[in-house]
Amino acid sequence: MKKTLFIFLIGIITFFAFAIRVFQLEKSPPAPYWEEVALGYDAYSILKTGEDHHGNSWPIVAFESFGDWKPSGYFYALLPAIALFDLTVFAVRLPSVLAGTGIVFLIGWLIYQWLNNVNEKKRFLISLSGMFLAAISPWLIQFSRAGWEVNLATFLILFGICTGWASVKNLKEKNTSFILILLALISMILSMYAYHAARVIAPVLGLFLGARYFLSTLKTEHSKIFLKTSILFVIGLMLLTPLIKSWGSPVLSQRMAETTIFSNITIIEQSNYFIGLHENTWWAKLVYHRYFFYLRTIVEQFLVHFRIDFLFGSGDAIARHSSQYFGLFYPFEIISILVGTWFIIKNFSKDKRSFMWLWLVIGIIPAAISNPVPHALRILPTAPLFIILSTIGLWQTLEWLNELPCLIKQLKNLRPYIFTSIIFLVYLTSFIAFYRHLLLVYPARFSQEWQGGYEQMIAELNLFKQQNPQLPIYITREQGRPAMYYWFYNKIDPTVVQQENFIVKKDQGEYLEFLNLHFVNSVAEVIQTPAIVVASPTQWQMIEHKDNLINIIFFDNQIWQIGINQ
Repeated sequence: MKKTLFIFLIGIITFFAFAIRVFQLEKSPPAPYWEEVALGYDAYSILKTGEDHHGNSWPIVAFESFGDWKPSGYFYALLPAIALFDLTVFAVRLPSVLAGTGIVFLIGWLIYQWLNNVNEKKRFLISLSGMFLAAISPWLIQFSRAGWEVNLATFLILFGICTGWASVKNLKEKNTSFILILLALISMILSMYAYHAARVIAPVLGLFLGARYFLSTLKTEHSKIFLKTSILFVIGLMLLTPLIKSWGSPVLSQRMAETTIFSNITIIEQSNYFIGLHENTWWAKLVYHRYFFYLRTIVEQFLVHFRIDFLFGSGDAIARHSSQYFGLFYPFEIISILVGTWFIIKNFSKDKRSFMWLWLVIGIIPAAISNPVPHALRILPTAPLFIILSTIGLWQTLEWLNELPCLIKQLKNLRPYIFTSIIFLVYLTSFIAFYRHLLLVYPARFSQEWQGGYEQMIAELNLFKQQNPQLPIYITREQGRPAMYYWFYNKIDPTVVQQENFIVKKDQGEYLEFLNLHFVNSVAEVIQTPAIVVASPTQWQMIEHKDNLINIIFFDNQIWQIGINQ
C-alpha cells in the first residue's frame, strides 16, 4: 500500500470519527449534566475575568467548583472553544469531541508501532482497522459526546504512550528521540491536571516509558545521557511543582475522600467484628486486619470490571456512561478480544507484554478502590488497550478463516475478501443500530439522567421575572445545582457572581442564594409570599395558594412547574 493512500485513508477515518462525534452534539446527550455546566461557566468566568466564580485567580491544580475541586485541565481546554462559540453546550463538549477524535488516530499510530515485525502492507491495514474500530466504538463515542474530563486525560495519556514508545525507535535520530520523550513527559503530566485517576495511571506508565528510554539511550549515548536526563528531570519537576505543593490538601484529596473505599466505615466494622469474635487475640488482629479486608474488596472490585454483561451486554448501570443498548463493546467483540489477548501473549516481545499488562492493571486500580463498580468512566484510559486487542484478534481470526479448507475452488482466492466483507458488514450494521439508538432513543429515554429541562425552565422563569420583577424567586434543588444552570443559560456576568461569593449561604461550594433567588431543598423553605416558585409537581402539591402555574415538559416528562405562591 502506498503511503499516500495510507495517509488519505487515515484522513478519511479521522474525519469520519469526528463527524459521528460532533453530529447533533447538543441533542444527544439531551442536556448538559451539572458537571458540564460547571466546567463551562467557570471557563467562561476565567475567560472574562481571570478568576473562577469563587474569585480564585487562574487556578492551576484544580477549580473549587461545588467544593469538589475539579482538575483544571478541561477548564483551560475550554477557553478557545468558548471564545469561538460563546458559552454554549456545543462549546463545552467540543474539546471532548476533539480529544475523542485524537484517540482514534493515536490508536492507529500505536498499533503501527507495535506491529513492527509485520510486513508493511499488513501493518498499514491493521492500523487502519484499529482506527475504524475506535471510530465506531460505543465506549469511546459515549465519552466523546459530552464534556468528560476523563476523555481529555485519556487522549493525553495515549499521546504520551505513543510518543514515549516512538522515542526508542528513533534513537538513531537523536534530537527527534529526545523531543519525543520530552513530549511524552509533558503529555503524561498534563493528564494529571485533567482527571483524578490520571494522577495514579500517568506516573506509573510514564516511569516505565522513561526507564525504557533511559536504558536504550545508555547503550548508544553514554556522554549525553546525564544532560538529557537532567533536562527531563528539571522540566518534569517544574510541571509537577503545583501538584506537589497541593499534596494532602482538599485540592487533591477531596474527590478521593468522597468516593474511595478507604472512607467506608463498613470495612473497618467487619474487621472489628471478626477480631471481637476471637476475643481480640493477637492472631485474630493479624488475620482479620482491616488491610486484608481492603485488599479483598479491591481484588473483587477489580475483577468485576471484566463481567460479560458490563463489557458486552448492557454496559455501565449509570446511563450517562453507557447507551444501555450495547455494552462497552459490540457483543461479538468478545471473540476478537480473547483472540487478541492470546496473540500478544504468544507473539509480542516481553517489553510490550509487560507494558500492556501494566497499563491494564494500573488503568483499573483507581476504579477498583472507588465506588460504585463497575465504572466505565474511571477505566476509560484502558479503552485504547482493549481496542488494540480487539483489532489484533480480528486480524488473527481472519487469517484462521482464510486457512480453512475451501470446498469451492473458484472461491479460494476470494475468501479473504468475502470474510473481510462479512465482518465489515457485521460491524457496520451494529454501529448503525447503536448510533440510531444514541441519537433517537437514548435522549428521550434517559433525559432525566442528564438533568433535562433546565434550559426550558430558565427560559420560562425569565418571562416570569419580567412580568413580576419585584417578587423573590425560589427554586428547589431536586434536579441538582440550579444556581449553576441559572448562570450558565443566562450567561450571568461572572463579576456579579464573584461579588456574592463571600456573603451568600452555601452548601460546600454550591450557592444557596443569588441576588433575589433562593435555592431550597423543599417548598417548605419558601418564607416569603407572594413569590415565584420553581419546583416539581410533587412539591407543588404542598402549596395551597398558587397562580399562573406552567408545566415544563421535557421528552414527555413533566420536570418542573413554575408559578406564583400567593
